Amino acid sequence: MSNAWYLDEQLWRDFYHCMFSPKDFQCADEQTSAMLNLLGLMPESVLDLGCGPGRHSLPLARSGCAVTAIDTSAFLLQRLREQLQQHNAAENDDLEINIEQADMRTFSRPQAFDLVVCLWSSFGYFEASEDNQQVLQQCHDNLRSGGRLVIDVAGKEILLRQLQPVHADEFDDGSLLITRPVLLDNMTRMEVEWLLIRADDTLARTQFTHFIYSASELEQMLRQTGFSAVQMFGDWDGCEYDLDAERLIVVAEK
Repeated sequence: MSNAWYLDEQLWRDFYHCMFSPKDFQCADEQTSAMLNLLGLMPESVLDLGCGPGRHSLPLARSGCAVTAIDTSAFLLQRLREQLQQHNAAENDDLEINIEQADMRTFSRPQAFDLVVCLWSSFGYFEASEDNQQVLQQCHDNLRSGGRLVIDVAGKEILLRQLQPVHADEFDDGSLLITRPVLLDNMTRMEVEWLLIRADDTLARTQFTHFIYSASELEQMLRQTGFSAVQMFGDWDGCEYDLDAERLIVVAEK
């Protein structure tokens, strides 16, 4: 059985509130609207890779898209189901999302989607670069002709500009998250240690490693996969990817 860090359900339980606060869900609503405006389309069918608790799956579904949401974490998918049930109860709605526990490297629905999204740094998790390339190949295969892939990550250029050897974030419940990032393998990967000090003085600790990519590296990978057009943006408003960029937003067309 794989011991990959993202398969550790305890990690998601321990650090859930650090990654998925109510404010994060509100921001995701705004990001989803901005993303659809940036694309200039309203897709009929969307695949959300590494969907987590549905920060983007839910607003996409509310926009009228038929959404398939996949993740490897049963815990996070259960949170998505709960969010969906809460929405339907509060709004007297019958909103549906196709929720599946699956690996984005092997999830295959050839030519089934108008849009595939991999958001909030959910790309680059795997231990081998070939696996990350395989994710892009599956995205290409799962898209219809003319379909789009959107990837949202912290680009390598941004990370190098902002990198601190240690920093801390305090949350509303009084907990403190200490983060220690280290660059590895000629700056191709980043190892991150998280130490969570809860308000009751109990501790949770985890460590994970993921690939980091520059704009040019991602563009090369996408073109090798067969995408015909690749655009890079520095935010959801479509600003240029430059030294002032907040995120690396990649839009690739099949």
